[in-house]
Amino acid sequence: MRRVTNSMRAQILLGIFSALLVSWLVQFGLYWNSLTRTESGARDHELSAVVDSVAFFLAMVPVTQDITRDLPVPAVLLRQSIGKTEIQVWDRVTNRLVLASTDAPRTRMAQVNSIGFSCVLFGGDTWRVYAGLDETARFEIVAATPTRAFYAGLADRFELGSIITLLMFAGIGSVTMFVVCRSTRKLGRAGREIAQASVTDGVTVDERTVPAEVGPLIRAINERQRRVLTLVENERRFIGDAAHELRTPLAVLAVYADTAYRVNDPVKAKMLMQKIAETTRRSARIVEQLLDLARTDRNDIVLEPVNLASVVGFVLRDMQASFVHRGQQLTVDAVPGQILGQVDALGILVRNLLDNAGRYSGDGSSIRVAVERAADSVTLAVSDNGPGIARPLRERIFDPFYRGPDAPSHGSGLGLALVARIARSHNARVTLEEGAGGRGVCLSVTFPLPDAPGAAAVRA
Repeated sequence: MRRVTNSMRAQILLGIFSALLVSWLVQFGLYWNSLTRTESGARDHELSAVVDSVAFFLAMVPVTQDITRDLPVPAVLLRQSIGKTEIQVWDRVTNRLVLASTDAPRTRMAQVNSIGFSCVLFGGDTWRVYAGLDETARFEIVAATPTRAFYAGLADRFELGSIITLLMFAGIGSVTMFVVCRSTRKLGRAGREIAQASVTDGVTVDERTVPAEVGPLIRAINERQRRVLTLVENERRFIGDAAHELRTPLAVLAVYADTAYRVNDPVKAKMLMQKIAETTRRSARIVEQLLDLARTDRNDIVLEPVNLASVVGFVLRDMQASFVHRGQQLTVDAVPGQILGQVDALGILVRNLLDNAGRYSGDGSSIRVAVERAADSVTLAVSDNGPGIARPLRERIFDPFYRGPDAPSHGSGLGLALVARIARSHNARVTLEEGAGGRGVCLSVTFPLPDAPGAAAVRA
């Protein structure tokens, strides 16, 4: 039963046949009412027409008391059209029957002077009777039909009408089934194309081959297919880049370890061990950033109220030693600013911004960290007075594993890619400008306030 209700083909056919059935029932009810309603129905109208026809005949031809005289042709035709109808003409002066149909009784079927419609019990059956007068008002004309015969005639008409209706239903159903099946066959073909297509081959369904009504669905499927293909390509590129980035330090580790194992000079062995430690730390940093990058791709991130200045202060305390080691001067100007965010992700963002500034601005540089609040946003800005980034390269620095031509060899190229992804997951905007005085770089991340439009928007 569930498959039937979920079938578009079955729903269309069911809807069409239901509409036809309701329409037929309404028409039948109206037709039945028009035939049977008192005095204004078709049956009473036909009885009245018979009386009028006989009255017209009486006005044209002298009438004798011969009761075998034939009825006028119009009255006979009307009598046949409504089944068993009997006609009497009574002389109101002599109270004699002067004209009657062949099977009409010789006694009154209507009471004297009961002009109009009435129902009488006659011969064990109920009769519908109509009595009227001719132009001279001398003759009373009575037309009567048995109710049983009338309804029997209606039953015959209904039976014929039912047969015709069933034939019409069959014809309409066949045509409808053909049209619906022909249309849904295109959907089936489109479904097979989608099912047989590989996720990586980028095959989409041509919207012109399906009905216009399902065009939006096909467009949505094609768009989703393109997004999936983009994600697959990004994943392939990411895996390839990650393998390349890890292959080099691991190969270097193997060389250093093998050399340290063979060398007998303690000084050289110590130098090799230091290089092994540095390479190990770099490899660990790459793995850590890869894991962070994978975590930022999750769609179940929950945003909660967070004080951005507190996150910045926590990360700065953790990284203070590295800035002191490089002889860098750090200036902090952070005002409290509450945003919607995920604490761990924001910590990764702040750490990578500070790490990027510390690594690329050079020893002895000045770094400024600021948290500023505006009417509808909170901005985190990290600027330095280092060598800066050439304008043609500024768009590429957010790509995973990208390092500029002047970048130090110990970087992984993942830091700013992490910043961009975390910012996107928080509906934040990342901008890159020149630092103070036109020197260095200023990286800013602008977060909407919790009550600002789009603050809690789900990332694309």
